[in-house]
Amino acid sequence: MRRFAPHLLILLATVGTLRAQTPAAERIGYVDADRDGINDLFRDGNGDGIDDVSARAYPHWFAFVDEDGDGVNDRFIDRDGDGVNDLDGRFADRDQDGHCDNIVDHDGNGRNDITGLPYTPLSLNGYRFGRVFEEHRRVPPHFRDEDGDGMHDALRGFHREMQMRLEHGRDLFLDEDGDGIHDGRQLRLPPRGPALERGRGGPKRQPPPPRERRRPPPRRGKQ
Repeated sequence: MRRFAPHLLILLATVGTLRAQTPAAERIGYVDADRDGINDLFRDGNGDGIDDVSARAYPHWFAFVDEDGDGVNDRFIDRDGDGVNDLDGRFADRDQDGHCDNIVDHDGNGRNDITGLPYTPLSLNGYRFGRVFEEHRRVPPHFRDEDGDGMHDALRGFHREMQMRLEHGRDLFLDEDGDGIHDGRQLRLPPRGPALERGRGGPKRQPPPPRERRRPPPRRGKQ
């Protein structure tokens, strides 16, 4: 064992040098000059592993599955080009190869190869860029980005709430229409009873029934 120890050390040193020389994935970047919620530098609307902007393949780990034969990947698409799967914004490793299938991170350094944002098993930060809110699998009907930071302005006030959820396990409260009610919750109205009726002016309350008036007792005559 002592004879092979020097050779083993040289081998380990060579492997370490090769790993150190392995370049990290080049970050493509996120630019939205027209502020339409779609990356001007990258997107993959059908999930075939080809950048729709440059028409070149990019390194990724997700698989291409097309069971319905429509030419669109059933497992991964990125219409807004933020590097996060529009179909599933969770941290998932379906094939158990050690890489997350729902984000573009080929070198596995824990950062999005498109935006450069770090991610964790708790959040892929899909809400941060683009018009697709991957965490809830929804697209806002009207995308607004007045400050040009790449984020939907309606989510700006909930950025801090998302960080609280990541740190303390709280659920994200999303109220895009500003009605004070979480968008994922349906408002249930109480059933209308006989005391309510709906008219032109909205709900009206019927007057209470008149109280029964008591008759005074008959007066006694003089004795």
